[in-house]
Amino acid sequence: MTNPAPTPTMTLTLTQNDVRYVLEALQMLEEKWLHINRTSSNEDEQAEYGMDALDLHGTREAIQREAVTAFGYGVTNFLREPFAPTTVANGEQPRSER
Repeated sequence: MTNPAPTPTMTLTLTQNDVRYVLEALQMLEEKWLHINRTSSNEDEQAEYGMDALDLHGTREAIQREAVTAFGYGVTNFLREPFAPTTVANGEQPRSER
């Protein structure tokens, strides 16, 4: 009996912003797949998306562990602050905000 071939792997070098974008995208995709899993009336689709979401969750968790070690917990903060309204010199709002 022969051993199966090892699974190919890849190594990436990412900046903190790159990792944040990847983690956020993985989280959004996981949420989308879980939504499909919960709302689909097709049992095959439910099963497929459910299993894929579990696999993706494991991948995201592994990347997140390494990211937190490298960059700290802030790398997992995907919140975006709303832009503050801008004002012109006389205190009026710019035309685009009127």
